[in-house]
Amino acid sequence: MSARSGQPFQFHGFQTTIDVARQQNHDVAPLAGQKRLPDHNPDNAHKVSVLSHPTSTSHLSSRPVDFVRPSVAPLKSRITASEIRSVAASIPEKERETATTEDHVYDPCQYLKDPRYGLSPALVANFASVGVKSIYPWQASCLLVPGLLEGKKHLVYTAPTGGGKSLVADVLMLKRIIENPSRKAILVLPYVALVQEKLKWLRRIVQDVEKRIDDIDDQAAGVEPYHQRWKKLQKSIRVTGFFGGSRTTATWADTDIAANSLINTAIEECNIGDLGVVVLDELHMLDDEHRGYLLELMVTKILLLQQDIQIIGMSATLSNAIYPAATSRQLFQTITRLASMSTVSLTDTMPPHRIIQPPAFRELANPTTNAMVALSVDTAAAGYGALVFCGSRQACQLHASIISEAMPVPAAVDPEELSRRLDLLAELRSLPSGLDPVLENTLVRGVGFHRE
Repeated sequence: MSARSGQPFQFHGFQTTIDVARQQNHDVAPLAGQKRLPDHNPDNAHKVSVLSHPTSTSHLSSRPVDFVRPSVAPLKSRITASEIRSVAASIPEKERETATTEDHVYDPCQYLKDPRYGLSPALVANFASVGVKSIYPWQASCLLVPGLLEGKKHLVYTAPTGGGKSLVADVLMLKRIIENPSRKAILVLPYVALVQEKLKWLRRIVQDVEKRIDDIDDQAAGVEPYHQRWKKLQKSIRVTGFFGGSRTTATWADTDIAANSLINTAIEECNIGDLGVVVLDELHMLDDEHRGYLLELMVTKILLLQQDIQIIGMSATLSNAIYPAATSRQLFQTITRLASMSTVSLTDTMPPHRIIQPPAFRELANPTTNAMVALSVDTAAAGYGALVFCGSRQACQLHASIISEAMPVPAAVDPEELSRRLDLLAELRSLPSGLDPVLENTLVRGVGFHRE
């Protein structure tokens, strides 16, 4: 119930919150200043009563509807990534030329064009086109094992993820197929997505690479176009993928069952002799009690058939129990030989090309964190994406947060890119599960994380 200024308040059985507020004897001044109440002016009494009436819609119709996009980030980054400086400017030109010359002096066996590998020039050129111009010393030692390139021995080896273990298997598999045109190869991969990626890789590598077939009917091939076309198909290397459809879940069972079925069919049709090499990726799954039996059955059948089939197994984590007893002595000799060698730091033999400067912020005091943030921000500034692997879910969230704090603020980002990020945030907010608040803060800076 309203009343004019200076008149006592009258209550008729109840009090509203407005009446209770008017009885307060102290005032709180807001930061933006004191707002003039419309009741203090007697001329506005009628207007106040009209605007406060619940059935009145004149105010709602006249008030504009303003949609303000929420602010998503502060105006300034909290931390700044450490600078990465090149050391080439601090090295004299003569020393830099000498160091460059020494860096490019490799053993001839570290090049795929070395005659000891016996690879065709077309295959070497295809490897060079994808950036594989030289190999590591350990890869060369694997390939140059006596009898391995000829397919007379099996190979089981382990190397870290991203260390280049697939290249060794690819070279051995392709060399076996090129030198034996009637033979086939099977490459077993753990997931359907890897099969699709490997298909593209192998098809690019074997492009214009021909098998070694004797051209006895060259004169007839030059006369008959059909025969010439058929001869070309015989020389070409075809790469085919056997996996489930696009809607099939990419699990170990799909790829293992497909490979095992191919071998079973070849045995039933008496065509197992056409198989020349079998490559098994993620060989450590032999120890798995749920999924390892398929690999074990497949390898056991190949070994018991006593066919001329080469087996190549590789894994990033391989236990000693998987190695056959015949090769255990060589394995232990290798470990002893490595243990007896003197350890040489890579910093003494490989001078750095760029140096990450010390951090200026307490959050980057850890050298690993400082390098991670500096490299991630530097890669993003160059227009590329960076992928950071973390040891736990909590570390994934923390590292994403600290990288996002060093990324450019939204005001410095291209408007189109910022609009795409905000649209993505809107889509994630509309999901039934909602949006993680940490992901909401990092995503607008161009940093996302996945903890599952």
